[in-house]
Amino acid sequence: MIKKIVISLVFLILLVGGGLFYYFDSIVKSGVEVVGTQVLGSEVSVESVSVSPLNGMGSISGLSIANPEGFDSDYAFQLEEMSVVLNTSTVFEDVLVIDSITIVQPQITYETRIVSDNIRALIENISSDSSGSSAAESSTESGGRRIVIREFRMLDPQLNLVAAVVNAPFQLPDVELNDIGAEDNSTTVSDALRLILSTLSRSILSSNLPSIDDLRNEVEGRLQDGVEALESRLDNSVEDAAEEVTDRLHSILN
Repeated sequence: MIKKIVISLVFLILLVGGGLFYYFDSIVKSGVEVVGTQVLGSEVSVESVSVSPLNGMGSISGLSIANPEGFDSDYAFQLEEMSVVLNTSTVFEDVLVIDSITIVQPQITYETRIVSDNIRALIENISSDSSGSSAAESSTESGGRRIVIREFRMLDPQLNLVAAVVNAPFQLPDVELNDIGAEDNSTTVSDALRLILSTLSRSILSSNLPSIDDLRNEVEGRLQDGVEALESRLDNSVEDAAEEVTDRLHSILN
């Protein structure tokens, strides 16, 4: 009898463990998309997730964040792959500890207007609640998940500057943050994202990006060069045609 009970318990553990392996990736994928969309106020989508429930190592592929309302570009962020390492012992605790997040060559579309830009609009969306806290943050305070991120690295970020009629690519410095939320033992997802986006925004604003006037002058200069080149080709074509007509007339008269 005891032997049968032990076998039944082992079978149950294996069944639950197998289910955990099978659904773990979809749970993480759904969590990233649902929580990210709620917090940022813009659609967050993920193509696939592969995270080991044993050691917490894995990756999130095809993550994109849609641009906030009022901006023309489709996406604010697009990245092929993000490496993550979770502390698996905290997966079912109130505080999830993320040992590291590493993003390599994210594609960032920076769409700037006269008084704002899309990155700062995302930050404002996080605090869109009248009390200064987002809905996701309020739910967290009432017993939801809190997090600690030991290491966050955004390496070799690629920036596409969109201003007026101008698109121009630029290289940004790396963004590295350590122990997010550790000082207070944990933080909300909202506060963590606000810190990351604010750090990125400061990096963009402090970078040696050209002003809108400089970009406009550059575009106007290129257009003028194109017009002059076209006029030159037209003049040459007219001269060639005139010479051809003259030659034909000479040949007829002779």
